[in-house]
Amino acid sequence: MNETQKKWQNKYYSEELFLSGRRIETVKHALKVFFIYINNISLDFMRLKIYEAQDFQTYLMTLTDEDGKIHYRKTSVLNIVGVVASFYSYLKKRKVIYANPFAGIKRVKRNHPLPRNILNEEKLSKFLEHLKFFWQCDTLNEKRRLYRAHVISEIMYSAGIRISELISLKKEDINFNRGLLKVKDTKSGVIRDGILNEYAAKILKIYVDEMRDYVLLDKKYADTTLLFGAGRSLVYWLNTFLNKESERLGFGKFSSHNFRHAVGYHLLKNGCDIRHIQSILGHKKLSSTQIYTKVDKEDLRSVIDKYHPRFWKKRQ
Repeated sequence: MNETQKKWQNKYYSEELFLSGRRIETVKHALKVFFIYINNISLDFMRLKIYEAQDFQTYLMTLTDEDGKIHYRKTSVLNIVGVVASFYSYLKKRKVIYANPFAGIKRVKRNHPLPRNILNEEKLSKFLEHLKFFWQCDTLNEKRRLYRAHVISEIMYSAGIRISELISLKKEDINFNRGLLKVKDTKSGVIRDGILNEYAAKILKIYVDEMRDYVLLDKKYADTTLLFGAGRSLVYWLNTFLNKESERLGFGKFSSHNFRHAVGYHLLKNGCDIRHIQSILGHKKLSSTQIYTKVDKEDLRSVIDKYHPRFWKKRQ
């Protein structure tokens, strides 16, 4: 890496990343891979062409180890190219370059892996019931935390919203008369309706009218404009808490996003039209929703194990 490259990466761009809260080490690794590549073939990173940017992605996709195995997984290639594209967007914003060469390339398509550990309806019901008994905790702070997790979990399982969408909700985003939430999609910025079932609407009404001020009382730096009084700190706390409680119940690893997957999967299993599920979850493309049809096929394995005669005979 030459001095000009080091200056833009380590001094200017790293400072911007630090201020925005992004992980610097991950970005540095991706840019190191990129700079090694362009320096080896004597390219000027300030004058990179679109076809040269496309060649870099091809290089990553076809790079092999000594044993002939592909070096980078597709997700790694997408991450590296994404970092480099963001770096060039920064250079364009600083008016160091006129155009971002990575903006015009054809990106590798991301695989849609099967969601992990989607609890069936019985297990998820037990999990939600467990969160419901918040008053059985020993201390006042524990009761507050479990109560907040209880309310949030019921909302997420009802509306199928992302945790990033939930933390930005405000009281004025709730329409109790219609049982709706005004949800801003964190990926596209599109506003959609989040639907509250009867139970979720009732507990949210109790939270807003009677319990919210009490729950947020111990939060010195709570943002009172937000429905749950916190942003990113709530995400870390909630996911850690849910995973701990799920492990305690013997249900395995669990995060807030599992509620969103459960909505899609459970609705599909119960006969809901897939396009309705697409609308509920706010998926731009139907292919994102169709992932739950794959999960349903995976579920057929348990049916085979239970009813196939060869398996039955083995147990005699």
